[in-house]
Amino acid sequence: MPRAIGPLPRFAEVHVRMALELIAERKTIGRKQLAEELGVGEGSMRTILNQLKKRGLITSSRGGHALTTKGKRFLGKPLEFVQIDAGNITVGNFDVATIVRGAAKKVKRGIEQRDEAIKVGAQGATVLIFKAGKFQFPDGFFEVEKEKSVALIKAFSPSEGDVIVIGSARDAVKAEAGTRAAARTLL
Repeated sequence: MPRAIGPLPRFAEVHVRMALELIAERKTIGRKQLAEELGVGEGSMRTILNQLKKRGLITSSRGGHALTTKGKRFLGKPLEFVQIDAGNITVGNFDVATIVRGAAKKVKRGIEQRDEAIKVGAQGATVLIFKAGKFQFPDGFFEVEKEKSVALIKAFSPSEGDVIVIGSARDAVKAEAGTRAAARTLL
């Protein structure tokens, strides 16, 4: 089979999902603005949009890109992302968190989620499990300090067995991408 010519794309599956979510949020949006907000090059953005069009998830016009009915169904209910100050439990300057409801049984050690976050440019991801009214790390030995737990409980109203994923990076866009990539492993 002949090898494709040209550079490899510089985006991950998480960027495709983020593009869909941005299109849904804005109703219509242009390629240049999407590329800027996702932190990918215009060539990568063109590839992402072409993939989404081929799958029937978006339509394109001079006014921008919009979701199709199929695209809306594909997206389902979006995750909520909150920029927080996680302090010393994370490694980056920016922390973005989300909750994955009822996913505690899917968490092994949290390393799998960290690795996915790193693959998309984040510095890492921290995984916390809500158990017995408190957040704890997957190993079960350490609990999150009360001050950080209260802020997370206020932001997400977790239930027993829910998981908080916190992506960390040098900027908010990469932190959110890390959170998204890590959370996807639990959906």
